[in-house]
Amino acid sequence: MSSVDIQLHAALARAVAGVPHEELRGRVAALSHRYRTEQVADTSPAIRDALDALAYAVVRMPATFRALHAALSMAERHVDWPFTTHLDFGGGTGAAAWAAASLWPAISTEIVERQSAAIRLGKQLAAGNVPSSWRWTSADLRDWSRSGGPVDLVTIGYVLNELADVSRRDLIWAAARQATTIVLVEPGTPSGHRRTLAARDLLIEQGFTIAAPCPHQGPCPVDWCHFAARLPRTELHRVLKDGTRNYEDEKFTYVVATRCPVRPAAARVLTRPIRRKGQVVLDLCTATGTAERVVVPRSSPSYRTARSASWGDESPTIRR
Repeated sequence: MSSVDIQLHAALARAVAGVPHEELRGRVAALSHRYRTEQVADTSPAIRDALDALAYAVVRMPATFRALHAALSMAERHVDWPFTTHLDFGGGTGAAAWAAASLWPAISTEIVERQSAAIRLGKQLAAGNVPSSWRWTSADLRDWSRSGGPVDLVTIGYVLNELADVSRRDLIWAAARQATTIVLVEPGTPSGHRRTLAARDLLIEQGFTIAAPCPHQGPCPVDWCHFAARLPRTELHRVLKDGTRNYEDEKFTYVVATRCPVRPAAARVLTRPIRRKGQVVLDLCTATGTAERVVVPRSSPSYRTARSASWGDESPTIRR
C-alpha cells in the first residue's frame, strides 16, 4: 500500500467505528447491485443518507481512488503541463481529490457534489489528511454553471454511468469549456467503454487531443478497451462484500484529453501479456490506430522489455 492508501483506509476505519456491520451490509448489497446493473441515477441518487455514504465509501472509494490514480498518472506522464488547479465533477466522498493530491500535493481542488451526505463524509475523511486547499461545492451537475477562468484539470470519475444521455453531453461540454485537460473514468464494462468513446468523440470535436490511453486520434480499433487496478482489501471490506481474497481488481476504462502539448505513447498494451516459454505475446493499440498482436521471441532485442510489460503500460516500438 502507498502512504495515501494507508491514510485513506485509516480514515475509513475511523468513520465506520461503532456502526453495526449488519446495517452496513444491507446498504452495501443495494449499492453493489446498483453499480453492477449501471442504473441511471439522474432522478434517484445512489447516496441518499449518511449510511449510504458510509457504505459507498467503505466498499467503493478505495477502488475508485485506485482507478482514478491510474488514469491521472497517465495524464502526468503524457500531458506536458503543470497541474495546479483541479475541478472534480460528481466527486462523491472525494476519491478523485485524494488521487490528485497523491500525485500533486500542492494542487488546489474544488469538488462538486449534489448529495449532502457524501459531502459531509468526504469532509470528515479529509480532515487532517489532505490539504486545506480543497473546497466542496454543493450543486447538481444537470444544471451546472460556474463563473471564473479555466482550470488545469477536470476529473469526471464514475459519473456518466449515472446520467441520462442528454445530461452526459451537457456535462462533457461544460467540462470542455472550463478545462485544459480532462480525465474521464468509467466502469470497465462494454457499456462503460461505449460511454467513454462517445465522450472522447465529443472532446475531439471540441478541439482536444487524446493523450491516453490511445496513442492515436482515430476511431477505437477494438470492441472493448479496459484496464485494471489492483487494490488490497481490508478485513472490513472482505466482510461486507463476502470476499475471500485479500485483494480485488478494479476494472475501468478511461480517457485523457487535453489542449496542452502531448507526449504520445508509441503503443499501449491492451491486455495482460501472455508469457510463454521463450516468447511474450502482446496485444497492442498502435500509433497508426490499429490493434496488433505482437509475438516477441527471446532472440529479440525487445524481449526483456516485453517481459516486464504490464496491462495498460505504454509500449515502446518492438523490434523482432
